[in-house]
Amino acid sequence: MSAGDSERDSGKRAGADVRKGRQTTSEFKQHVSEQKAVPGHATLAKARALDVTGFVEARSFEINALQRSLESAKTLGNARAFQTLPRHLRRRAASHNVKRMPVRLREKAISEMKKSAQSSKTLGESGKLTNAKKSNRYKRRRTRSVRAEYELRQAGKRWLETHIWHAKRMHMKEMAGVMVADSPNGRSHRAAYRAAMEKTFVQDVSFYRTIEVAGSAEDIIRLVGCLVAPQELAIAAPCHVSGSRMASLTLYRAGQYPLAALGPATALWRPPVEGELRSMWIRVHPCIADPALSELANARSLLQGGQQTLTVDDISSDLVSFELLGNQSTQMLSSILSHTASPKSCGSSILQAIRTLPNPATLPENVVLALRIHDPRLRFPFKLPMGGGQLMPEQLRQLEDLLLRWPAGAASLSAAGDSDGGIWDRATCASDVERRLSEHCINGRRRSQLIPGSKLDPDPSIDVTVPLLLIRTGPEALLGSRIIKTTEQLVDNMAHGWTLLAPKGWGMPLWMALSFAGARAQGLQERAHIAFEAGLSTFPANWPSTSAYDSWASSIAADEFNKWSRRPPGKRTNYLHMGIESPFSSPFHKLLGMTHSPAAYPEITANDLQCRIKRLRKISSSKKAAALALTSTNDNGDIDMADEPDAGLVTTGIWLVSGERLSSMVSSLLAAPHREATMAQWASPLVEAIRGYSCEDPLRLLERALVRVRLICSGRGVPAKNAPIYMRSGAPLTSSEAVPVGADPKRAALIGYVMTGSFSLARGCSMAIGACSLKGLFNIWNADLGSQASNRCPRVTINSMNGGPFIDAILNVIP
Repeated sequence: MSAGDSERDSGKRAGADVRKGRQTTSEFKQHVSEQKAVPGHATLAKARALDVTGFVEARSFEINALQRSLESAKTLGNARAFQTLPRHLRRRAASHNVKRMPVRLREKAISEMKKSAQSSKTLGESGKLTNAKKSNRYKRRRTRSVRAEYELRQAGKRWLETHIWHAKRMHMKEMAGVMVADSPNGRSHRAAYRAAMEKTFVQDVSFYRTIEVAGSAEDIIRLVGCLVAPQELAIAAPCHVSGSRMASLTLYRAGQYPLAALGPATALWRPPVEGELRSMWIRVHPCIADPALSELANARSLLQGGQQTLTVDDISSDLVSFELLGNQSTQMLSSILSHTASPKSCGSSILQAIRTLPNPATLPENVVLALRIHDPRLRFPFKLPMGGGQLMPEQLRQLEDLLLRWPAGAASLSAAGDSDGGIWDRATCASDVERRLSEHCINGRRRSQLIPGSKLDPDPSIDVTVPLLLIRTGPEALLGSRIIKTTEQLVDNMAHGWTLLAPKGWGMPLWMALSFAGARAQGLQERAHIAFEAGLSTFPANWPSTSAYDSWASSIAADEFNKWSRRPPGKRTNYLHMGIESPFSSPFHKLLGMTHSPAAYPEITANDLQCRIKRLRKISSSKKAAALALTSTNDNGDIDMADEPDAGLVTTGIWLVSGERLSSMVSSLLAAPHREATMAQWASPLVEAIRGYSCEDPLRLLERALVRVRLICSGRGVPAKNAPIYMRSGAPLTSSEAVPVGADPKRAALIGYVMTGSFSLARGCSMAIGACSLKGLFNIWNADLGSQASNRCPRVTINSMNGGPFIDAILNVIP
């Protein structure tokens, strides 16, 4: 074969490669002409030697075509079969139908559909297309289809009766296996504050668990007495045993008072019925419901042995409950519940008499009203009357007598005639819900009215009645104890209100009646904000000695640490530079000398808190020493307090000084005149109060005691959560000027941490709720600073957590 033949063959191969690489015809012709222009003798001369440059230039088009084909192959593998179609063959949503695809692409499309299973046509088990279609919207929105879908979505969690209403308007979250409303979709803190101060604030609290204990009165008192403070057994008082008032309790693990607190609870006796056993309802937060049930079961087995005279059941699914706060809450309930089925009952007469009261705080706290009303759907919607009107002298005298002497039969419906179990008879309530009229029947009766929009009159033959319980709740339910002396520090409008209990099945009719009457619905965050504005603590956020607080705080700490660590190192807040050892949680265990933190807390070391300091402003060696004075790093890299208490004290749990009885003792100890005394001598009244209730030495218990405090700030700045609380010094202190080693110990004494902090709209200044060690409060009293000589109000400083100046605050002990 001649050289010319070989060149022509190479030109044909090059042309074929160019055509495969989608080269244009003009480029190919130009390449062939260049190859033919080379003389034959020149090619033979160069055949004995290889010219790399000439060879690459002669094959440049083939190389470029190969590179382009490789690049296109990369992108072609990422594209689906539907995306490889030309623009004029694409059909938007219809393009996902495989039968509309070209035959050459159907096999690839079917293989992709098997992996993704997203198409308008489904694939059978054999891999062939079937004609099954997704049901249309009409079939999907039918009642039975929606109900089946909702039942499927409730797997593993429980929905409240008002869940659909809340899910359209609020952010939902799961809490202890129940879906609850967390916060509205819009900004709501100020709106919730205005509603609680001037109008009505309402929240669905049906997520609270209700435990029923049935048996004789003596056995019930002994059983519940194992889980409460012995000196505060309020359920044995005659006013509570009769069922006319609700009792506020703080539950502990059986026989472990004052350690191992569970949390606050409320107890309500059923009014006595002749010939029947007594029963009590204990309402607890869902976070402590399971521990409370197990403790009650264990205490029952220890008290009764083989005898089974007491029964403990969870009846949470049989009740719905709503909480109302605000000035208009009494007037709203009187308007909605005025259409009573038993107008001669004591509860109905009381409800009509109190409808003109401007504030629920006027009534005695924890009183109970029993009502039976007609179906609220008959007179829907409800409207509040404009103004309360003038009271007649007889009505005013009746109201005064009512406030002075609360009727004993207000909590029972049997006074109106025959024995009526009311809401306590769960079997009758369930049968009434089964035979009540449907919404379709109610709407048909409305259409048959001669005057459109007129209210329906109840028909006793077909309409059922609804038994209710109204409880005048207040701060005692949140704090878990009686409150008498500390009520002047609270905001009445946001601390007092009503709790409405109804049988299951009536949640939505009552909720819609409250909503259309003008009540503002809110979630968990707004309820906690209103309690903070009132000056009250909330559970579990302000109960640091409980396991519920540890679980709640550990989840919050993990989320905040992950959010902080996702930021670039140079953009993170440098907490180590500001001397903050634990920015994401409050290490009360280190404050009290504990060797180990709760198991649920995330382990955050000093290396985890490192930031990119090279890009920051250079810090002098003195400031570096001052910044690291409060913290030090051990061999394991963990952050320890520089002045850590003796770790050999006790390694068991901590306890919280709760209840007005013990907190009042601490307040009086802080206000006592200064004298030379040790901590045991100073806290001797508290030692005598807890002596004999624990197997441990009371003096060692004081080393692990936390006291809940309210901090009213007197300067600028807003306290942040987990901010350290220090003893107050005379000179102003900034966060970047942490106390160096060897300085005045008064300025470096850490006494507690902030649990909740914000600006208080009710007080016009910043406020915080925190917890301090009892030893730290003793140090404040023992210091006897000159600024505290005139008035015995302790003053402290709070770290601002953002590098600003420390915040001065006045400390008050709260239950």
